[in-house]
Amino acid sequence: MAAQDIVLVDDDRVIQKMVGGFLERRGYQVRKASDGLEALQLIHASVPDMVITDVRMPELNGIELTSRLRGNHRTAGVPILMFSEMGAPPDALAGYAVGADDYLPKPFELAILEAKVQSLLRRSAGAALRANRGRVILFAHAKGGVGTTCLAVNTAVLLAARSARPVGLLDLDVEFGDSAVYLNLHPNQTLADLKPAPGTIVDEALFEGFVTESGSVRLVVGADRPERAELVTLPAIQLAIDRLSATCQYVLIDAPASFSERTLTALDTSDMICLVTSASLPSLKATRRCLGLFEKLGVAAGRVRLILNYSTTHAMDTESAARVLGRRPDFVVQRYESLDAAANSGRPLVTSDPTDPLVADLMRLADAIVTGIPMSPGLTA
Repeated sequence: MAAQDIVLVDDDRVIQKMVGGFLERRGYQVRKASDGLEALQLIHASVPDMVITDVRMPELNGIELTSRLRGNHRTAGVPILMFSEMGAPPDALAGYAVGADDYLPKPFELAILEAKVQSLLRRSAGAALRANRGRVILFAHAKGGVGTTCLAVNTAVLLAARSARPVGLLDLDVEFGDSAVYLNLHPNQTLADLKPAPGTIVDEALFEGFVTESGSVRLVVGADRPERAELVTLPAIQLAIDRLSATCQYVLIDAPASFSERTLTALDTSDMICLVTSASLPSLKATRRCLGLFEKLGVAAGRVRLILNYSTTHAMDTESAARVLGRRPDFVVQRYESLDAAANSGRPLVTSDPTDPLVADLMRLADAIVTGIPMSPGLTA
């Protein structure tokens, strides 16, 4: 097993040598940086298992470094231990406020440092343990108004009806999400409220307060009002995905039409991406650009299912849409007025009218998620 990788950040060469040497003798791989900018270069080259940083440093201090790491989808979940000669409670709280996991005032015993390192790495390993992890499916779109939420909600209900465990549904549209509306649910708490006390762990019992259930569908909402969107942090999103995937057989993520760090966090975690587009020219062109972005991001083509949803009138035919997209869709959902009617009632179509022809069509999408086998080009519901 490869040694766990730690980035140690301190402008004091004595501390670098003393702490770095101690950790290396304990079997860790230690990369050293003298300030936050140098640390960012090391972390960009290879994301470590942990970061240990001083607070007071030139160029970019530990507070700023931690804030940047927590704001990037690649590093939002990396454990961060902060130490400083400033050991007063307000100094420690400043570190916790930007996302540090633990704080150690100088001077400190190396044995205490080792205990904190082991504790944080164990906690991180436990969160990353995915032996029985539910499969994560991202429902994404490049342009709004294509019916992504409706498809995600109905698919979640279908999967829940055939799964041994519940199905999770995470609404990541933190400004105008409406998955709860489709299920006629009224969550008491959203991820915007997820602010654990410094140094505490959000256990299963605490997280349950953020889950609202509709049958076997477990819904977690990003935010309830647009002005609270900025309160939804990347660690909170990663925590929600981890907690839901630990208890659910499938986790469906309803993402907004943007590629913010929040969406990229979900993208990195997902096993499958259902990319939804309508048959209108603006949506198709945006979707083609989105497919190109996936390629640049290194997303394997086998992870992407392209869904053409006839959610609008006066749409172009499938063959014409395929020419604009540069490929044929994997799945086509024909337009049905009943889907809109069900959405207005607050009950998914698959439960309000299971005999509707569209339900059989949506089952094929659910089947594709269950099997994970790429559908034949041009498969039409």
